[in-house]
Amino acid sequence: MVLVVLFAVYALLSAGGLVLFKLGGQDAALQLGRTGFSLTLSWKMLLGIFCYLCSFLLWLVIVSRTQLTFAMPLSVGVVNTLVFLGSARFLGEEITPTKIAGLVVIVLGLFLISIPKK
Repeated sequence: MVLVVLFAVYALLSAGGLVLFKLGGQDAALQLGRTGFSLTLSWKMLLGIFCYLCSFLLWLVIVSRTQLTFAMPLSVGVVNTLVFLGSARFLGEEITPTKIAGLVVIVLGLFLISIPKK
């Protein structure tokens, strides 16, 4: 049960971090000059970095407690699904039938890898 909670928090932090990167990237400024570069980060970008760092630390715990062949596909599928939903909700990205079909395939794959061995 603890692993399920860790995984849920990991997925939310990871997907949230990615959506915040995108939101914050719209406000960020990267300037290249003769003396080097300057980078201005928005609070959204900083929060995204924090969320993603926390998700990485949780990932280390998750991987130490389960099989990588189970954790990796599950994490990619769940995070991709959450990013899809978050991008549509918070970034206004278009949801097309093709994207929905792809999401259904991902969810079916998640179901298949979660079937326990006999």
